[in-house]
Amino acid sequence: MQARSWMLFAGAAVAIGCVHSAATNVRPPLGAMLTPAAKTGPQVPLRFDPNAKVIISRASNLPPASFLPSQATRGQEVYEGTCATCHSAGQLVGQGFVESWNDRRVYDFYSLVRGTMPLDNPGGLKEQEYLDVVAYLLQANHHASPKPDSLRADTAAMRRTKIAVRLP
Repeated sequence: MQARSWMLFAGAAVAIGCVHSAATNVRPPLGAMLTPAAKTGPQVPLRFDPNAKVIISRASNLPPASFLPSQATRGQEVYEGTCATCHSAGQLVGQGFVESWNDRRVYDFYSLVRGTMPLDNPGGLKEQEYLDVVAYLLQANHHASPKPDSLRADTAAMRRTKIAVRLP
């Protein structure tokens, strides 16, 4: 009986200690602290869509992204072999894409595709294949590419460029 009391007391003490420790040992994630002098880039106005569950940021002040025509050609092959099995013709090309993605950062679209597609194997394509599919969708949606330069897996560069698509 006495051993049982000690076990109960020890369990209660550990539980109280954990609760107290968790309440007093609160730190910012990874110790990251932004100071007013932090170089975070220009502020981007946010647009709220009441039907969505996220805030959609606009990047109209950024330059359009560049890609090579050869990337778009390779991307079309990947799209037709992988993406088109679920995405119908016109689902990612045309008015819906333009309304959803125009003036948004290329990185936002890239990270969504990279992290969620293909649906049965998210992240299962090669890095270059994801970049090529993004280039293809930009080209198919009449993206205003300022110069022929490859779209690279440089997240900082993709965050500094936007999707500039339009309807034909």
